[in-house]
Amino acid sequence: MAVKRKKNVFVRYFTPFGLRQVCDLVMLVGAILIFVGLLTVDGVLIAGFIAYVLGSGLSLARCGMVLFSKKINHRDPAYKAAIINAVIMGVLFVLAVFGLVWILVV
Repeated sequence: MAVKRKKNVFVRYFTPFGLRQVCDLVMLVGAILIFVGLLTVDGVLIAGFIAYVLGSGLSLARCGMVLFSKKINHRDPAYKAAIINAVIMGVLFVLAVFGLVWILVV
């Protein structure tokens, strides 16, 4: 009888590779670029804000696909999680756009 091994956290996260992982990776790169840009030149900071705007925008689109889908029940936990994620990503999107505009104007 074969022993079934447990998968580690990274394997479980990246096994169904899709739009969620792409959004998370783009936002992670954006956060790193924002942090590095705060310590160095403004070009890196602008690139970080652009990456964060793209990542949070993609995540908002992903939440919108779940919320406006006719296949999902409104009592489903995925639907409720999509509402919460849409609110959080909306706030992060607005903050990233504000930061991008602030850096470009100042």
